[in-house]
Amino acid sequence: MKTRVFLRGFNLAIAGLAVAAFAACGDDDGGGSGGAGGAGGAGSATSGTVDPSTTTTGTTDPTTSTSTAASTSATTGSGGGPQTIEMIDDMEDGDNALLPAGGRVGYWYTFNDGTEGATQNPPPDPEGTGETPFTMAELDPARGQSAHAARSWGTGFEGWGIGFGFDLSSADGAKTEYDASAYTGITLWAKVGPGSGTGAVVLISDPGTDPVGGACSDQCDPWKKDLAVTEEWQQFTIPFADMKQGGWGDPAGTAQIDATKLYSIQFQITDAASFDLYIDDLGFYN
Repeated sequence: MKTRVFLRGFNLAIAGLAVAAFAACGDDDGGGSGGAGGAGGAGSATSGTVDPSTTTTGTTDPTTSTSTAASTSATTGSGGGPQTIEMIDDMEDGDNALLPAGGRVGYWYTFNDGTEGATQNPPPDPEGTGETPFTMAELDPARGQSAHAARSWGTGFEGWGIGFGFDLSSADGAKTEYDASAYTGITLWAKVGPGSGTGAVVLISDPGTDPVGGACSDQCDPWKKDLAVTEEWQQFTIPFADMKQGGWGDPAGTAQIDATKLYSIQFQITDAASFDLYIDDLGFYN
């Protein structure tokens, strides 16, 4: 089992500032959700298909006998019918490393607002000791064929809350750019546990919104999309073209995300005393 983790405290502090600011100012774009479906096999580079021209919400997987899916239109930034998903991580190996595909080298980590006395699991490891590595949670019941998911939960936070995510290219601990321009966006499954806050968001950084890019430092304002999470599994299909900055920090200098130079993908949940967020079968689609 891989347990590699790296020092990234400065970048995580920037991410926290981002959420604190845009939580206060709100968001004018809604998260897309997709029809429930079974997970791909462990270690596979592709796990299924998604139609980026629609957004569907369902409460069951197609591996079960019934479904309550309903369709609504969604803006994708590109046309076309069903497209292939390239899996970033299906979580089935249980460790903290991304699937070794597409030149990606990254490791899951957690972070939070530092509220005294609050708890987050898995706990953050800003020193990179590897003593408490991020590991995948076992799903009970399983979601179709998927038996594991990335999960972070906690209580007692009074600031912007908690988060978890990974860098797409961080060999030897040095975060570098990852070219995702071959893809239209990302797709993932998500839900929250009982009693959890539901103010979830996905953040992606590029040179204009990450300290490593040199265009910002303590006012980095990453590209974001709200996720309308519930206690039921939903698939979210998020085109890069739909992501916007929070509007609180340094402008990126571009009208939309630079998919040729991505750094990190992170998930945060805010404005609640209790947090319990699950992410599964995360991939790029085109």
